[in-house]
Amino acid sequence: MEEEKEVLKERVLNAIKNRNASELREIFETIPNIDIAECLDEVDDAAVFLYIFRTVSSEYTSDFFAELTADQQELIINAFTDKQLIELLENSFADDIVDTLEEMPANVVNRVLKACPADLRKDVNNLLNYKENTAGSVMTTEYLDMKDTLSVKEALKIIRTRGKDAETVYTIFVRDSKRNLKGTINLDDLIFADEDEKLGDIMDLDFVTCNVNDDQEEVANMFKRYDLNAMAVVNNENKIVGIITIDDVVDIIAEEATEDIAHLNQISTMDEPYLKTPVFKLVLKCAPWIIALMILQVFSTLILSRFESAIMSFALLSVFTPLIMDAGGNAGGQTTTMIVRAISLDEFDRGDFKRVIWKELRVAFCIATLIAVFVFGWIMFETTVGIVNVKDTIKDVSTNLHVELSSIQVQLIISGLVASTLFVTMIASRLFACTLPFFAKKIKLDPAVMCGPLTTTVVDVISLLAYFFLWKFVFAPALGLGAFF
Repeated sequence: MEEEKEVLKERVLNAIKNRNASELREIFETIPNIDIAECLDEVDDAAVFLYIFRTVSSEYTSDFFAELTADQQELIINAFTDKQLIELLENSFADDIVDTLEEMPANVVNRVLKACPADLRKDVNNLLNYKENTAGSVMTTEYLDMKDTLSVKEALKIIRTRGKDAETVYTIFVRDSKRNLKGTINLDDLIFADEDEKLGDIMDLDFVTCNVNDDQEEVANMFKRYDLNAMAVVNNENKIVGIITIDDVVDIIAEEATEDIAHLNQISTMDEPYLKTPVFKLVLKCAPWIIALMILQVFSTLILSRFESAIMSFALLSVFTPLIMDAGGNAGGQTTTMIVRAISLDEFDRGDFKRVIWKELRVAFCIATLIAVFVFGWIMFETTVGIVNVKDTIKDVSTNLHVELSSIQVQLIISGLVASTLFVTMIASRLFACTLPFFAKKIKLDPAVMCGPLTTTVVDVISLLAYFFLWKFVFAPALGLGAFF
């Protein structure tokens, strides 16, 4: 893939260097704009882009511009004359212009808005004023809407006239004279209909819409649920103000997935590709979360400090502390990931919380039993072959506490302790981890942001408490050491 990009880059730059206009046009006519933009992603010479925009038809360069990096777009805007900028904007969709402006400094935004034709400037300003990550912020205002009183023949004529300026021609939105949305018609249904039929008679009435203030992730789930190519965006008065198309939804899904993965791993969302992100910016994205998690670990530190004397008297306890904490964290993390994913995909309905808890309780019990049995056998094996040395612990107990213990006693007790702790931890951590995302959603917080660090911290505390309380009240007495802890 990298070799292909280098070959394409060389081909484009050679065509520009040699002023080979026909070669450059052929490249844009036969190769996707995204591929050309990616091969030039490190080019920062304004002359290269100026030649492309002067030579290649605007039907290709407007889409090409949308695929460039924010720095390159700013470079081009600053290099363009007002006339060139107006020509570029006239051939771009409002939502693409908005995506560009969101990354630009204020002075560049003002210049672009001044260059926009009046009707386009109005659309862009409307989109810029909608709350970020809502349907209104990602919709486009270039769509085909027609009155329900039009005939099929009249509708097809309008499509031929206005279709090239629309984001999509495959879905036509039918409205009444007051701009209330009445239905939708697919292009293939329109083509095969009798030309004298009215749109109101052949339109689909079971259409789906979203509100301008709906979250973009909810909109993406609606596209998936209803298998849509385009959806009307309506205001609070149910009047159509724009549409969202499937290409917008693909971008939303990629953006939301990236954000959720970053949050689950305690990283701030990446706004630009990794290799183009400055080192200092990467440090700022990662370091605060690491510091926050270290502070949250104060509870684990308090527990370990409280049971310091037990660890010193029976050193074998410290050997299995990392195992218990890691296993609990892993179990909680698995559950959190599954539940957050299901919530993101809108898989749960109202009232499903109890069903989730009951199902997760059964899953947790089965996993906890399996893990406890395995761990009991595994620690018996480790202590038998000498991977874990019990002799030094027996010697310390004999010297310091004056209690004689046999190797088999210690092996059985420590294996039972760790197995019992993990049994409790697995159930508690999975139940907590499946409850927390629902709670986060209830209080209107992003589950992916809240659940990752909090699950890890709380599960660590649960694990350590279970471990040391089981030791103090059950297993130490079984060894005859209850009086010492």
